[in-house]
Amino acid sequence: MANYKTDLLVVGGSLAGLAAAITAKEENPEVEVLLVEKYTTGYAGKANRGAGIMDMIGESDPEDYVKYHTHYIGEYLNDQDALRQYANTLDDGVALLDKWSNGKINKNEDGSFKTLKWLAQITGEDENGKRTFDEPDHFPWTLVCVELDYLINVRRYAMKAGVKIVDRVGVVDLLKDGDRISGAVGYHIDTEEQIVFEAKAVLLATGSQNYRVMPMWSPGRGEGLAAAWRAGAQFRNCEFGSFYNWTSPDHFESNMGVEFALFNDKGVNVGLPLCQGEHPDVDARSLAECYKQVMAGNGPMHYRIQDNPLMPYLSSVLASDSYFDRPYADDFWGRLFFNAFSQQLSDICIPGLIGEFSGLKVDHNFATTIPGLYAAGDICYGGSATAGAVPPPPGRVRGSGLAFAQYSGRVAGPKAAEYCKNAAQGAINDADIKAIDERFMAPKKNGGSVKVMDFIPEIHKVMQPLGNSLYRHEDRIQKAIDRIEELKVKVNEVGAEDAHNLFGANEIQSMLICAELFFRSSLLRKESRGWFLREDYPDRDDSVIKWYTMQNVNGEMVSGEEIVPIDQYTYKPAPITD
Repeated sequence: MANYKTDLLVVGGSLAGLAAAITAKEENPEVEVLLVEKYTTGYAGKANRGAGIMDMIGESDPEDYVKYHTHYIGEYLNDQDALRQYANTLDDGVALLDKWSNGKINKNEDGSFKTLKWLAQITGEDENGKRTFDEPDHFPWTLVCVELDYLINVRRYAMKAGVKIVDRVGVVDLLKDGDRISGAVGYHIDTEEQIVFEAKAVLLATGSQNYRVMPMWSPGRGEGLAAAWRAGAQFRNCEFGSFYNWTSPDHFESNMGVEFALFNDKGVNVGLPLCQGEHPDVDARSLAECYKQVMAGNGPMHYRIQDNPLMPYLSSVLASDSYFDRPYADDFWGRLFFNAFSQQLSDICIPGLIGEFSGLKVDHNFATTIPGLYAAGDICYGGSATAGAVPPPPGRVRGSGLAFAQYSGRVAGPKAAEYCKNAAQGAINDADIKAIDERFMAPKKNGGSVKVMDFIPEIHKVMQPLGNSLYRHEDRIQKAIDRIEELKVKVNEVGAEDAHNLFGANEIQSMLICAELFFRSSLLRKESRGWFLREDYPDRDDSVIKWYTMQNVNGEMVSGEEIVPIDQYTYKPAPITD
C-alpha cells in the first residue's frame, strides 16, 4: 500500500480536472494540488474525442443566452442564477483555454477567434478557397473550434504551474472523518496496488455515466458518481440522464441532423415536422416518434443523408479544412468516418444511448453537500441545474461540453483550494480503508464465474430501449427497476482475475447505482418537460416546478424535492390560460 498526502486532491485528468487543478494552484500557490488520473492525464476522458467545438457568446448578449436557454432548452427547470454566472464568463473561458493550450483554438489572420454558428449555411468561398457562411442570429451564442490534441498542452501548463500528477491510479471510494472528507482510496490499474490519499478536500472530475453503449462516450463510466453516492452526497435531476444520438447498427458512431431526414419504412419523413422552430440540437420528440413508428409497425427507420440540411456545416467542420484549420482533428475524424461508414450496409438508423447521467448535486461554487467534496465537469452538470430539463452536454447546445467542463473546473478549483486553507486534515480510519478493499477486491477473492463483458450487456438491455429511458411510462419504469434489482443480486457472481477486470466490476456497480437512481427519479416526475417525456403524463406542469433529489441514507435511496424558486428568477413560464 502506498500513501500520498496533499491539500487538494483532484480526481480526473481531462479538461474539468485540469482546469480545476490549474486555477486552484495559480490562485492559491501555497496550496498543494495533486491530480490523479485512472489512465493518462491529457489523454483521458471525452474532451479530446468530440467535435472540439466550444460555446462562446461572441457578439451576442449573455442575458439573451440565459433567456433563450431557459425558455427553449431548460424549460424553466434551470437554476437561472447558475446559468447566468456560466454565460457571463463563457468568453473568458475560451481565452483561458487558448492560453493553457498554447494557442490551440483556431483563429483568423488578425488573431481573433474564428467562430461559426450552429446551423450556419454556406454562402460561397473567400479568396483563400475557404468556405464562407451566413451567421444566423437565431442562436445567441457562437462556437470556436479547438485542435483535438490541445489537452496535452494543458497538462504541460498544469505541471509548470506546480500541479503534481499521478497517472494510472483509479480512485474508487472516498474517505471521511465524521461528516467531512478526509481523502480517497484508489488502485493502480496495472498492479492492483492500493493507494491511500490523505487530503483536506477532494474534487471529483470523473465524468458522467454513459453505460458503455456508444463508443465515443464510453470513457464515462460513473465511478466518481458511485463513490460520491456511497459517501452520502445528495443527487439532483437524476431523471435527465438519458441522452441519445442517432447511429447505424453497422458501426455505432453518431450521426448529427438525422431528425431532419428521418423516414419510416413507408417512405414518410416523420422527423422533419418535429424540427420546426427553435431546434439547436437533437430533439427528444423525434426519438419518441421513432419509438411510436416502430411500435406501430412502421419500422425500421431510415436516415436519408441527402435530405439533411446540416451536411454542408458538418462537412466543413469535421474531417475537413474547408473552414477551420485543425490537421490533427481532421485526421482523427477522417479515420473515424472511413472506418465507420465503410462498414455501413444500409441507411437504417437506430437510437444509440449516450446516457450522460450527471446527477451529483453542487451549489454555485461547485461544492457538494459533503464538506470538503467538490465536483466539476460532466459528473455534476445535471446536479448543478444549470442546463435545466435536458441531459448534460451537449444538452441540446453543441459546444457546451467543453465550455461547462472548463467553466466548472475554474470555479470549483479555487473554491476547493480556499476551503483547504481553512481546514485541518481529517482523520484516516483504517477500518474504512479495509472495508473499501474488501468491496473492491471481492470479485477476485470470491472467484465469481460471470465475466465482466458478459454482464454489461444485461445492463444495456435495460438502459438502451427508448421505451425505458426516453419515452417513459410508469409500467416500463417499474419493470426496469425490478430488473436492476435482480442485477444488483447477480453482480455478486461477477469474477475478476486481474486489475483490468476488477475495475470493470467496479464500473458495473457504478452503472447499477446510476441506473437505479435514474429510474427511481423518473417515477417521481409526473409530467413531460424538455428531454423528459412520459407517455402517461404528456403535458408540462408549471403549477409547481420541482427539482427531485436522491440521497443514500443507510443504504436506502431516499427521495426528496426542492421547489424551483421561479418567483425569484427573471424568466417565468407563460401563465396558463383557459
